[in-house]
Amino acid sequence: MRERLLRLDRSRAVSAAVLLGIFLLLLYCNLHTALVADDFMYCFSFSDGSRITSVGAILPSMAAHRHTMNGRVFPHALVQLFLMLPKGIFNVCNAGMFTALISLLARPCRGCGRRSALLLLAVFGCVWVLQPEFGQVFLWLDGSVNYLWCAVLCLLWLRPWAGSFLNDTEPGKAVRVLYVLFSFVLGAWSENAAVGLVFMALLFLALGFFREKTRPRAWQLCALASFLAGFLFLMLAPATAANKAAEMRLSVLLGNFAETGLYYLRFWPLLVCFALFYTLALRSKTELKRRLLSLVFLGGSLAGHFVLTFALYCAGRSTYIGLALLIAANAVLLHALIEDGWPRLPAALCALCLLITAWRVAVGVKDILRTDYLLDFNAALIEECVANGERDIEVYRPYARTKYSALEGLGYLSTEDPNDWYNVYMARYYGADSIIGT
Repeated sequence: MRERLLRLDRSRAVSAAVLLGIFLLLLYCNLHTALVADDFMYCFSFSDGSRITSVGAILPSMAAHRHTMNGRVFPHALVQLFLMLPKGIFNVCNAGMFTALISLLARPCRGCGRRSALLLLAVFGCVWVLQPEFGQVFLWLDGSVNYLWCAVLCLLWLRPWAGSFLNDTEPGKAVRVLYVLFSFVLGAWSENAAVGLVFMALLFLALGFFREKTRPRAWQLCALASFLAGFLFLMLAPATAANKAAEMRLSVLLGNFAETGLYYLRFWPLLVCFALFYTLALRSKTELKRRLLSLVFLGGSLAGHFVLTFALYCAGRSTYIGLALLIAANAVLLHALIEDGWPRLPAALCALCLLITAWRVAVGVKDILRTDYLLDFNAALIEECVANGERDIEVYRPYARTKYSALEGLGYLSTEDPNDWYNVYMARYYGADSIIGT
């Protein structure tokens, strides 16, 4: 019986079925997630305020964005591109990116272990249950491109580094050129993710130099230099320093550090599991490189998260990279345990995770559907009022009940001031003079 279960767990067909189920679930959630908050603002150019209707209009918009908002021009250019297209295109792409995230987290690099359907489900459960502000990170259009897509790109960027360390493999010559260009784009994607990845790259270089007595390879140095150039491009944007950095006073930084630490402690089940899995790996004499690889991912998680100490504020959605890399650290160790035949304790923990996830999925999807119904009702009401010549419109201001709705924690409509930017951009989007929430 045990052997049969192991064969099912390692079956390519079963793993594919699990990933297909995850894709369909996220697609369903995305289909029931409307545009909210910043989505309306990014429908318009930052240079002249006109509606974005062509790819050419995105370039001057993003040039102005660096001066008025922040330096994240690559993700926000993609946001404006998606907002030009039918929403269904984003829904399919975003569900695919979420599925890719689960697959990459379950196997952070090639050669770290066999495929496992149970591990895929456990990783999905960790992401679904532990990610604060789930809807903002994985369903909200603007948020997904900034956070979910960044996490996927980060894991892809790390694969050559991890593969080189673990298996002494290198990307092909053509791939190296593309990888260096990709490094610049990713370096300019997200502030805290960039810090986490640079820290991990330096750890890989240090391990190679001091443990393997090998010099850094040319592609590694070029990629790291390109990545840092992209990071500078992001941080030197005129609006970034003004809008992103916290006051450099000790009292402020200590307060930020405490707040950031409390956010990280929400991941305590993964920290406990990491300690447990690492202990089991020591007892079973797991290959040292795998244990070191797990520690590199843990270091990246801590660096990418606690750099938020220097940010203007720490929001739940900003913790995405710390959580992703912490899950990857656990997955590296779990793969080693899987190859030993799934010891009972890790298997039992994964099964418990799935039970909790099933309940949280039901709760989350119910709230996503509820808020989507209310937002669709408001959109239809606004369109009807505009068609009837009404220019000043009042609509009910709905609220989410769980973190799974993209509406949770985001401004939707002010109930006090029709000149609030949320209200202004929604009114412009629908062609009204003003919209107010009640």
